[in-house]
Amino acid sequence: MGRLALIAVLAAAAILAIVVQLDRGGSAGFGLGSHSHRGDTTISLPGLPGITLHGDPLYAKDDPWRLYLAPERDCANGEQLDAPLAAQASTMVCLVNFARARRGLQPVEPVGLLDQSALAKANKIVRCTDFNHNACGQDAAADARGAGYGGAWGENLYIAEGRYGSPRVALDGWLNSPEHRANLFTPGWRTQGIAVEKVARFGSDRDVTLWVNQFGT
Repeated sequence: MGRLALIAVLAAAAILAIVVQLDRGGSAGFGLGSHSHRGDTTISLPGLPGITLHGDPLYAKDDPWRLYLAPERDCANGEQLDAPLAAQASTMVCLVNFARARRGLQPVEPVGLLDQSALAKANKIVRCTDFNHNACGQDAAADARGAGYGGAWGENLYIAEGRYGSPRVALDGWLNSPEHRANLFTPGWRTQGIAVEKVARFGSDRDVTLWVNQFGT
């Protein structure tokens, strides 16, 4: 009798948000949220092609922020995971500004200084396998200060396995978390920095995408 093999993949997404007033040395406000998604299940039968049973969709059926997610005609390749990282980062910049425009806010322009700071934070998170604003035990704003930034500063983090790591899905995660949404929609932001990294293994997770989105005045 043939043996039935079931292979289940669990995709988990976690997000973190922080706002820091660097120029005043004020306290940091942290917001933490995590979400888990049931991924696809593949059923394999001897001599037959595999059958895939789809788990959670990329977006909730009743997602209240769906209208804030830019369609393909406005921000192309929002769900494309195999695009070059620079292209995915550009897509995220577009998605962030589309959402802010829907909220009646002005766009936040990408700047090299915050891109550099965001990339440094992403590298630190991966190096220490520490998904936190204060990764590797360092102050959350250390990278921004090291890059020479001294104004008000905010940061959203997102990490997910597989198909949940695409730009559009990551932004939807931020939109559906009150702390991250508040950070994203802070009226005073004028600039932003984006970093995205693909990680084959992060702790017990596989095929991970890490996003760091920083904001400044």
